[in-house]
Amino acid sequence: MTEDSNLTQSYLVYEFERHAYPLTGDTFSIGRDAGSRIVIREPSVSRTHAEVRPEGDHYVLHANGPTGTRLNGVHVTGPEQLTDGDKIEIGSAELTFRRGRLPLGVSVVDLSSAAGHDPDAMTKRSTITNPILAPSPTGAEKKKKKSFPTTLILLVVLLIVAGYFFLMRR
Repeated sequence: MTEDSNLTQSYLVYEFERHAYPLTGDTFSIGRDAGSRIVIREPSVSRTHAEVRPEGDHYVLHANGPTGTRLNGVHVTGPEQLTDGDKIEIGSAELTFRRGRLPLGVSVVDLSSAAGHDPDAMTKRSTITNPILAPSPTGAEKKKKKSFPTTLILLVVLLIVAGYFFLMRR
């Protein structure tokens, strides 16, 4: 393909994290399943929520369910051709379809091919999570944060007691 080809210059940009996912000539899946190209871990997102497929010189958004996918604020009920700047909403994630140059500050995510890739879900590309639904620190993590000042205070008290003990022995 030439550099002018629309398919080689297309991306889905995740606005919150400022990451661009390059679209190639393959079907691009979005959903909660670990095998999706973009994984969105939210209860409202199905395993295979939506797909972006190349059709001719364009990309087409296909919603795999009756509700939950929006294109420019409108529920997607059938295949929709994407144009530059279209906003795709899946759960709380907002993706922007881009052609050509990316905005400043957006980094391209390297999506390695599935061939030769470890099938373990933990080795797959990063997951989009809702920052509001992010897990809070566990009790052990909270204790680790507090343990350093507590240890320092105990060490100072111990040094004071040892110094007092040695001074009083004279």
